[in-house]
Amino acid sequence: MSYEIVKSISHRKKDNKIFITSACNNVWPRSFSRWEFLPDGKYDEEKIKNRELYLFHDIIGGSLQLSGSVNEKWRYAENKFYEYCKDNNISTSDLWDLPYQEGNNIEILKPYYEVFKGYLEEKKEGKYYLNSSLGYILKVNKNNFEYSPYVPNIDKYCKNFKKIYNDFSNITKENRERFNIEIKELSLEKENNDSLDISKEDMELII
Repeated sequence: MSYEIVKSISHRKKDNKIFITSACNNVWPRSFSRWEFLPDGKYDEEKIKNRELYLFHDIIGGSLQLSGSVNEKWRYAENKFYEYCKDNNISTSDLWDLPYQEGNNIEILKPYYEVFKGYLEEKKEGKYYLNSSLGYILKVNKNNFEYSPYVPNIDKYCKNFKKIYNDFSNITKENRERFNIEIKELSLEKENNDSLDISKEDMELII
């Protein structure tokens, strides 16, 4: 199956233009290029008006696959939306097929896109990290993660919530459950930051 490996997505809201930097998975050597998604003058008014819905449709359908370099808000929205679908027993493949079943009516996806958009625009303050029965999770790669039973300065490994949630999502469910991996928020009770040793009282469980 041919698809685009997406490196970045830029949505210019003032004129609702969307720009994507991507490369085709079937072409080697891989060459990334920037292009406009459904540009004016090349598509009918219905598609232009519903650019965001068509972008959402292509993401859940897999023709646009988000790489690790995409801004964390897009990967966060995708990860959270898949979690939403799982919690509500919604098949993303059935969801992708829904417009075709309704006479190519892309607007039937609007309620689901609003959920996705809510995650995309969600804001959460604070610093977050991953904890586990093994200790602190310091780095998450595509197929594994690095950890340490003790870190004197966990603040160094903290990220915003969306980035840390994407790391959490990249760890298999089996490993998350096996090692009790959780997202926690860094909260220091002391006003000064002289001490970098974090006690259990300083940790707030998020997931």
